[in-house]
Amino acid sequence: MIDPAAPSLIGDHMITAIELPAEENDPRLRSRVKTADGKTLLIFDPTDEETPVGLIRAQLQGAYGNLADGENSQVIEMPVLPPDAAGVERQGSFVLAADGSLAGDVTDVFTGDDAARERSMIRQSDAKDVHDRLEMSLGADLPGLAFKGYAFKGTSDLDKPLDLELHLSDTNYAHSAGPLILLRARVLGSDTRAVPDAAECGKRTFPIEVGHPGRWRDSFEITLPPGYVVDETPDPVNVDVGFASYHSAVSAKDNVLRYEREYVVRQVEIPASKGEDYRRLEGAIVEDEQGTAVLKKQ
Repeated sequence: MIDPAAPSLIGDHMITAIELPAEENDPRLRSRVKTADGKTLLIFDPTDEETPVGLIRAQLQGAYGNLADGENSQVIEMPVLPPDAAGVERQGSFVLAADGSLAGDVTDVFTGDDAARERSMIRQSDAKDVHDRLEMSLGADLPGLAFKGYAFKGTSDLDKPLDLELHLSDTNYAHSAGPLILLRARVLGSDTRAVPDAAECGKRTFPIEVGHPGRWRDSFEITLPPGYVVDETPDPVNVDVGFASYHSAVSAKDNVLRYEREYVVRQVEIPASKGEDYRRLEGAIVEDEQGTAVLKKQ
């Protein structure tokens, strides 16, 4: 740990600070910092095999480091990247049958730190391990899962997003209640963050770490079974607490139920004073993810 209030030469990792010319404005070079003497430095970790030049992984963002630069040596704060530097864009198209079974395809597009994490997993795993990991993740939302296959695209090109195609079905997704069918509008994926002690009430002493800034979007379309229409949908959710925001909406048109949401995180660390805001945000996400739509037979 490097603390600017307690100068120290102790560190456990070495990375690179590349001085950029004043006229440099390549939009891909986002991990920039200004030094006390006015230099612009690009922070880059050459030991990180999955993160392209211009970005830095989540663990480094917002941290401090000792800059070794002769008489200009100083403590600098690593950059915190903007939300659009990382995230996942997920789109799913499904068909629901009257017996409650669901089948469809999903496309995930990973960028930034999310892409780096997936590429690392692929590099360190064989095909069976990758398959089992994906199946376990999907099965958490789809207990009747039949995982039909997957395909990654763009695994070796670090300057481009990583695409993942999923093909799946669930034999028991929706449930009958007399003449009605009940189903979760959010088919899969969760935006909740596992910070157990942050759920506790009362005044906090320490800040809350939530990973890294990013933007995560889901868009799911469910084609309804013949003869059914949407009777009820969950209420929209709109929460903005400054350090993060969450918006979701469920709509219906013709014979299609559509669920859309966007989760944006703008900071790597939330001040202890914002603990109640964090709990409010998490509560809204949990409630939305459990929201139920109701179908009725015409």
